[in-house]
Amino acid sequence: MNLVYKSRIGLIRFAKVFPFLLCFIVLISLSETLFALVISNFVVFDGGITLNTPFAWFIGEKYEIGIYSVLLAIFLSIAFETCIWNKTSEVYLLVLLKQQTYFPTIELYIEYIYAICIANILICTFFCYKGITIFLKSAK
Repeated sequence: MNLVYKSRIGLIRFAKVFPFLLCFIVLISLSETLFALVISNFVVFDGGITLNTPFAWFIGEKYEIGIYSVLLAIFLSIAFETCIWNKTSEVYLLVLLKQQTYFPTIELYIEYIYAICIANILICTFFCYKGITIFLKSAK
């Protein structure tokens, strides 16, 4: 097989997996957030109190999920006509970005934070499961 064909196959597989990879990164961050909430691990940062999530901060230094990442995933999914779960995960990532810009502007009870975090973890886990099954089917 030639290089062009292998590159095309690699790009198609990347387009199928990329939104689920973003969901996995979000899942790691949310899991660490929930763990920090459960053990009450807070730190004073820039005059405010925030959760101590060093692993998520490390990932955030290397790669930050933003609107450009989600737009790239959307464009790739449209270009390669991916499945409905791919597009649904992208819609979820857009909603998550909206949450990340809205929730810091308001004060929430700790119970609400737990509920939001657990709901997002469940959704991300579902999308990661779907992504793994899709990847394993395409790898055969």
